[in-house]
Amino acid sequence: MERGTGIVRKYSREISRIENKLVQLEKGNIYELTGAKMDGSLPTNISKLRDEFHELLVKIETNSISDGERLREGMKKAHD
Repeated sequence: MERGTGIVRKYSREISRIENKLVQLEKGNIYELTGAKMDGSLPTNISKLRDEFHELLVKIETNSISDGERLREGMKKAHD
């Protein structure tokens, strides 16, 4: 996804997490197919994806601080 200067850029970390989860599902990385518990079951992955999507929508709606901004603030405080 192209990075813009607005919402997409501000919430790029959150969007990347959702995209990564979708890619993993697209590749069939679910417990039912791989047998690997780290992949999680299909219902668990869907639930996590839904939660991340709703969390992102709330952040956008309320213009909340993004994960990237929170990380930058934390790093700045650590260096001060």
